[in-house]
Amino acid sequence: MRERLETREAPPQPRTRAVLERLREKVAGARAVVIVGSDGLVVEQVLVDPAPNTELLAAEFAMLLRIAGRTSEDTGIGGLIEHILVSDKGITIARHIATDKFLILVFDMQDQIGRARYEMKQAAWELGAK
Repeated sequence: MRERLETREAPPQPRTRAVLERLREKVAGARAVVIVGSDGLVVEQVLVDPAPNTELLAAEFAMLLRIAGRTSEDTGIGGLIEHILVSDKGITIARHIATDKFLILVFDMQDQIGRARYEMKQAAWELGAK
């Protein structure tokens, strides 16, 4: 697999880039680690070929996470912290890291879900999540 690094906005913060790269390295089968703004735009990403379409992923997940967050709040079960999507080709975990940002990890090894959740929590903490 060939690693591909990209960014969309302002130059990346070295610490943020290091956290994303470390998360990708620690989760076997990781294909994309993406920070997404609530507006659906990619803020920062680390990809491994073949990578998913992160622009589409960001836009669709931003909408999904807004809906899930409102549902969570409206039903009285609290604020959304993490959302997990399991498909026939892999797993996507989104974790709230700031008021307007989510960390998204896409990986293809279902036996790594526990490890992925743990590493996501660690990365979110390093990125300053509350």
